Amino acid sequence: MEYPVLKAHDTDFVVQESMVLPAQDDPDAPYQYLRLRKRGYTTFEALECIAALCGVSASDLSTAGLKDEDAVTEQHIACRGRLSSDAITEFNARHASGARTMTLTTHGYGHLSLRAGQLEGNAFRITVRGLSSGFATTLGALGERAENLFFVNYYDVQRFGVAGGPRTTHQIGGALLEEDYGTALALVRESQSPEADHARRFTGPAAQFFDRIDPRVRAFYLCARASWVWNGQLAALVKKVSHHPLDETLREGLPYVFTTHRDDVLALLRHATSLPYERYRWSNAAIRCTQGLRRTVVQTRIRVDRTSEDSDTPGRYACEIALFLPPGCYATNAVSQWVAWIARTDAPRNANS
Repeated sequence: MEYPVLKAHDTDFVVQESMVLPAQDDPDAPYQYLRLRKRGYTTFEALECIAALCGVSASDLSTAGLKDEDAVTEQHIACRGRLSSDAITEFNARHASGARTMTLTTHGYGHLSLRAGQLEGNAFRITVRGLSSGFATTLGALGERAENLFFVNYYDVQRFGVAGGPRTTHQIGGALLEEDYGTALALVRESQSPEADHARRFTGPAAQFFDRIDPRVRAFYLCARASWVWNGQLAALVKKVSHHPLDETLREGLPYVFTTHRDDVLALLRHATSLPYERYRWSNAAIRCTQGLRRTVVQTRIRVDRTSEDSDTPGRYACEIALFLPPGCYATNAVSQWVAWIARTDAPRNANS
């Protein structure tokens, strides 16, 4: 069995947001659109940095989605008002080098802010490491022919905490729903997130801390709880419809149930194309909960661009792949299932690799 290594380095995971902005050349339009390229920062942390340096309120900045900190990501930002060219130049000069980087470029003007649901999707270029020579040969034989993949559409572990930190954002969200602010604050302090430093310095009533942070962060914690509940419902459904052995595993302490046979993925799709979930958003000065549907199974195509020796591990190999996913899907989840499918199919040939 292959155990691929994903995100060994931030540069192994490159993400570009795909959306057609309603951009115009009208400099009098109320919003300025910018393109943010970042590495090592969460989206919330990046917005705070932009607001602090460029002299705008964080509430004047909006995005159509969140991008992980342990990757090289590109996304759009809408700014109510304007960032001056001098402010953008200064921001780039301060953040363009080092272990964590950010750069901003202007992308036109428009009359609409950005919000979740506007993305067409995300394009990924990923380096998968730690592969056996036999498995790398199998992938190399695919050439540039794209492989169809149907995968079980779980929220992956990065939904539940930052890289290297405890995966507890769903627990924070659960505590907030129960109005147990003391527990929620204690979990934030241990989370290693950008909010953890603020939480450790905070000395007032716990509920007051959550009143003072960016309300979009508070909504994110509630969304993480909803994601946890949705994953549990999906896992139960996978167990119900599958007729082959299942792969019940822990990823960074979080439970997942995966199919081991493609027929069971199709059975899941036939049984339920989607499951309901709760969505929390900050809108009109309040966090509002709405109901939505999330797909149980997603189809994509994965293209192998090249294979080579893994510079991290002598005797192992790496491959570079490209894929496109709808918004809200996790490439780490898709790629892990793809590798598992190929490994099972190719197991007899690679038994001694």
